[in-house]
Parts: sequence; structure tokens; C-alpha cells
Amino acid sequence: MVIRDEVIKKSAELLRLGAIMLNECCPECKIPLFKLKSGEIICPSCERKVIFVKTDEEEKELLETLKSAQLEEEISKKIEEIRNKMSKIENPEEIEKLARTLSTLIDLKEKIHRKKI
Repeated sequence: MVIRDEVIKKSAELLRLGAIMLNECCPECKIPLFKLKSGEIICPSCERKVIFVKTDEEEKELLETLKSAQLEEEISKKIEEIRNKMSKIENPEEIEKLARTLSTLIDLKEKIHRKKI
């Protein structure tokens, strides 16, 4: 009973400090886990950090989001390069060519952004 009371006290203290009790339990002792403000997940009984492993589908989705963000960033860099180049060019045909490229890049960036949301 002493151990249980100690776990209850630790759990109450974690809540008081702003931790959130999760629906998941510790794989070792089956006590509810707590998520700290720092994002760490701990067990008040074992006093161990717990890490959740994502499923393959969640990991795949996360990687796709990261790749999309990197692609969006690269496109933003190219858009800026073209804008700078356009400000220095006076040839209307060259400006028109760059404007078409710029329009295509902006459309692509918007599509990537909508897909992420």
C-alpha cells in the first residue's frame, strides 16, 4: 500500500507541475503515463522515460511531410532567385519566359502547401 500511495503522490505532483496524464500505461508496471511540458513521457512509478514508436504508416506520413516542406523551401528559393533576376532584365521576351517559370513555381508551391494541410 505504501508503494501505491507514493505513486499517487508523484502523480499528483506531476499534475500540479503541469504534466498531462495520458491514456497509455507504462509497459512495465501498467501505471498511467504522464507527458511533461518538455514533451517527455514518464512513468511516475518506474521513474523512467517512455518513447512511443510510430507505426509504419505514421512514419511514412511524417517523411512525406518533411520531404514536402523541403521541396517547398527549395521552390521558395527559386522563386526569389527568379524575382531578383527579373528586376535586372529589360528584354521583354526574357521577362515573359521568367514570368511563366515563376507562375509555374508559385502554382507548384501552392499545391504542395494545400497537400500538407
